[in-house]
Parts: sequence; structure tokens; C-alpha cells
Amino acid sequence: MRYCDLHTHSTASDGTTPPAELPALARRAGLSAVALTDHDTTAGLVQCAHACEEQGIQFVPGIEVSADPGPAPPPPPPETAEDDVAHDAEQRRGTLHILGLFIRHDDSQIAQVEHRMRDARDSRNPAIVDKLNELGVDISYDDVLDLARRQGAAIVGRPHIAQVMLDRGHVATLREAFERYIGQNGSAYVRRDRLPARDAISAIHHAGGLAIMAHPIQTGLSDPGQLEQLVVQLKDLGLNGIETRHSDHSPHLAEQYELIASQLNMLTSGGSDFHGDRKDVVLGGQRVPLEVYERLHNAWQKRDT
Repeated sequence: MRYCDLHTHSTASDGTTPPAELPALARRAGLSAVALTDHDTTAGLVQCAHACEEQGIQFVPGIEVSADPGPAPPPPPPETAEDDVAHDAEQRRGTLHILGLFIRHDDSQIAQVEHRMRDARDSRNPAIVDKLNELGVDISYDDVLDLARRQGAAIVGRPHIAQVMLDRGHVATLREAFERYIGQNGSAYVRRDRLPARDAISAIHHAGGLAIMAHPIQTGLSDPGQLEQLVVQLKDLGLNGIETRHSDHSPHLAEQYELIASQLNMLTSGGSDFHGDRKDVVLGGQRVPLEVYERLHNAWQKRDT
């Protein structure tokens, strides 16, 4: 059986593998197709495309856009006030990321998205460093920018801040940096501007791509009914499919997401969310059958005609 990986990252955003080196790793992992889906940037797509051609691997030019999930759908009525508090904590909306697959890297609307998200990060990142300084974590934003430049990143994000914290000995692991300081529940967390889901999906379509909900588990909606309600809302905005196979998804969750996609007549995708050695995730580790790529490619071809 042949396999694909349709969710990977490079040094153009917050991965540690240069775009031009990703295809060789993909080939060694036994992959026949790979997508590069860096966060809010297409900077690595041309290099990766050329390298895929040299390696004889099918390439999917992509992007992962951070979108605003909006308010959480209302939960079922609780039996008691205590249940209400517990349910609210469990169901609170997390994050929404939308993958754009088969996009044109030089599309004008995608360029606008990149510019807006870069501005949002450029505003948020120094605020995070200021909070860290107030907490006694002695790093500078110049350190973060220098690290990102050395890695060739087009997008500077929290992983670069976490790496500087690790390098300076303020945390023992990158995970600690996020859980204790800069993650959503951390003491130095700063929320940044996110693109409305409608705009993210519209930009992906303008670039000729398919819009796929990435890792549904990260929405924080563990209730299948609430998640399906969100997917329906996004489908009405043009969402084409759901990433059912992902490194954060158990087999049970993958089956649940496949069912939602089937009931709503939507496409499915899958990938590892590979970030190089920044995360304990193996390229091609999800063993997504190549047929998943082929179905998406066929749907994209029909949409593009």
C-alpha cells in the first residue's frame, strides 16, 4: 500500500526541516505524496515543489490558516448548576485551523491573509515577551527574531519564543514553555487576532484550493453534536472537508470524524502535523492511504474546471 501525509510544517513557519529537505524525508518515510501546510505562509512552497519533483513525489501546495472559531454552540441543558460549570469548562471552544490544499502560492487574497496574520503575530509576540520578563523570564524579543532568522522562518511564532526560553535554561522542555507560560492557559499567554472563518475559507477558494478543517479535536468540542453543528456552520461558508486522521486523534475520534464527514457528504484528509524535531511526531506516522490524496486531488480538479 502507498501512503501520503497532507499536513506538515517547515522552517518557513515553526518546523525545523527546510522546505527543500522535506521531500527527501518523505521519500525515506515511504510516502508517495506530501503537502506542505505552514502556518499562515506560503514562503516554502516553491522550494518544496521543486524538491518533490526531483524526488518523484506528488506535491500538494498548502497553508494552515488560524481562524476565529466564534462562540461555542450551546450545550444541552444541564441537570444542575454544578453540572453547568463542569460542562462549560469541558466544552469551551479551543482553536480553529483551516488547511488550504492545492492552493496557488502567489494568489492575491492568500497574500493578504499572510500579511494580516504576520501583523497580528508581530503585535502579539513582543507582548508575550514583556509578560515573560514581568514573570522573571529574562529573554529579549531580539533573541527570538535572531533565532527565527537563523532558521529561515517567514513567520515568527510562539515556538520560537519557547525555543529561546529552552536555550536560556528557563524551561526544561518546549512542552513546559507552553503549558506553564505561553500556551492558552499559561501565565504569559496573549491572545492574537484571528481571521474570521468566512474570510479564511474565501481566501483559500480564491487561491483555487480546498478548505479542510484541521485537527477537529483542537476546537475543544468533545460533544459530537456540538462539533457537527460547527462543521455544518463552516460547510455553509464553503468548508470542503475534515482532517480525520491526525497525530492527536485516537482511532475512536478518527472514526467519529469520518462519520460526521460521511453524514455531511464532505471530503476527508489526514496527516501527521510534522514539525521536525520540535514535536514528537513522525513524518508519515499516520499511514494515510494514498487514496485519500487521490480523492482530494480528483475533487480539486473538478472544482477547478
